Amino acid sequence: MEGVRATEVRSALEAAGRTPSRSLGQNFLVDANLAAKIARLAWGEGAQRNAIEIGPGLGSLTVFLAEYFDKVVALESDRFLLEPLRAILQERAVSNVEVLHGDAMNFDIAEHLEPEDGWILAANLPYNVASPLIATILENLLAVDRLVVMVQSEVGERLSASPGSKAYGALSVKVQYYADAKVVLRVPPSVFRPQPKVQSCVVELKRHDRWTSVVSPLQQEAMFTLVRAAFGHRRQMLRRSLASFGGDALLEACAISPSERPERLAIQQWFNLGTTWCARTVEG
Repeated sequence: MEGVRATEVRSALEAAGRTPSRSLGQNFLVDANLAAKIARLAWGEGAQRNAIEIGPGLGSLTVFLAEYFDKVVALESDRFLLEPLRAILQERAVSNVEVLHGDAMNFDIAEHLEPEDGWILAANLPYNVASPLIATILENLLAVDRLVVMVQSEVGERLSASPGSKAYGALSVKVQYYADAKVVLRVPPSVFRPQPKVQSCVVELKRHDRWTSVVSPLQQEAMFTLVRAAFGHRRQMLRRSLASFGGDALLEACAISPSERPERLAIQQWFNLGTTWCARTVEG
């Protein structure tokens, strides 16, 4: 498949009377070799036959995803890019891509999926919505088994961070509750037009059910309530940040030192805190 060239991106934008939108987080991928590599990473061993792409832009990644997957659902929020994107796909005789218009943060993409088919999300995500979007997909779009996403390096480090590291935070805990995450590729600014001022990376997230299979909705809500409260004051000891939830007594019941800080707790410890506090709240 012929990749989408930088000159093609420029011409399509000029024809549409558009310039890259900062508010939409538009940085167009123009390196065909990298786009092909990301598509291969998304394909992996071929366990998922269908792909969702959020923010396809002008199809740099889309054309390669279409080579590997039976069906690609591409959701684009910028209505001015829809026709240029469809034209680029048509020029390459790509017929297995469904282009949709909508904002991924409030678009019910599940209506366009057959859950039993097995789906992967592969995308160069807009940096301004990457974190909440990934969390929302993991929490609500259960048809997606894997995600291979390009994000700002700082976000990628938070998604895959281990307890005790500087990057570890509430997002890390939420991601680990649903999936195993790792950075699989580093990406320089030079592959984008316009070039961002930050480094990027590709992160792979594989969904698991280690926690969702044993945690009730109330326990899950309790756990993430504590996570948000603790990381909202991450420099404080847990005895202070969780004082209104039981403080020392709650922590000691879970064999956690009250002088500990949130970034040092593994997900098992957050699970213990959530289930213990939930049980005490129900009993109370």
